[in-house]
Amino acid sequence: MPAPFRSETQETLTQELWKVATSSPSVDQDLAVKIGTRVAMRRSLCGLSKLQLGARLGIDTAEVSAYEQGEKRISCKLLLETAKQLNATPRFFFQ
Repeated sequence: MPAPFRSETQETLTQELWKVATSSPSVDQDLAVKIGTRVAMRRSLCGLSKLQLGARLGIDTAEVSAYEQGEKRISCKLLLETAKQLNATPRFFFQ
C-alpha cells in the first residue's frame, strides 16, 4: 500500500513541532505556558468551557486546566486536534 500523501505544509509543520518538542527544559516550560495561554484564550473566544473542550478532545477538565496553565506539555497530536476543535491553525498557538 502506498504511504498517505503529505503536503509540504504538513511536513513543514511536523518539522517545526519536532524542533519545539526536542528543545531545552527551560524553553519547554516557557513554551508550554505560552501554548496553554493561547489555548485558553482561543477556547474563551470560541465560547467553550473547559468541560466542553475536554469532552471534544476526550480528556477531563483537570487535564485541560493543566495544559492551559502550562503545567503539562501538550502532545503534537493533541495540539493538532485542539486546533481543529477551536477552529485555529496550529501555528496560532506559537504566535
